[in-house]
Amino acid sequence: MKKCRWTPKLISFVLATASFSLAATAIAGSGYDYSRSELMGNSGLTIFREADYGNQNGLCVYLDGVAVTTLSRGEGYRAIVRPGRHIITVSNTPSPYGRTKFTHRTIDLAAGQNYAFTAMWDVETLTLEDGGYQYHGFDR
Repeated sequence: MKKCRWTPKLISFVLATASFSLAATAIAGSGYDYSRSELMGNSGLTIFREADYGNQNGLCVYLDGVAVTTLSRGEGYRAIVRPGRHIITVSNTPSPYGRTKFTHRTIDLAAGQNYAFTAMWDVETLTLEDGGYQYHGFDR
């Protein structure tokens, strides 16, 4: 007769589920800066979507040519990044008017510093501005 060993399977399932739930996409809000002890010589990077960016549009974020996330309404992206020169690229998804337009921005990150950017979209232009968006909740 075969014995059922469900305990190790359950523990591995719980650990796998917990690791997938810890995503880099966070709810936007204040308190988005990493402390110096969290950074440990690296840099903090936060990217927000503007509040009126659009309900049907997502914001694709690329760091050094690698797609890191797609932000929807009310979301922001936080990451700890190594210091140095990096290229942030953002684009709309789905692409309005049938053309994907990319906005590139080269940044120099210093060790132990936090950097925040806000993506703004206006008809055909997508810009990445300095400073973070302060989320105060949705009006009902």
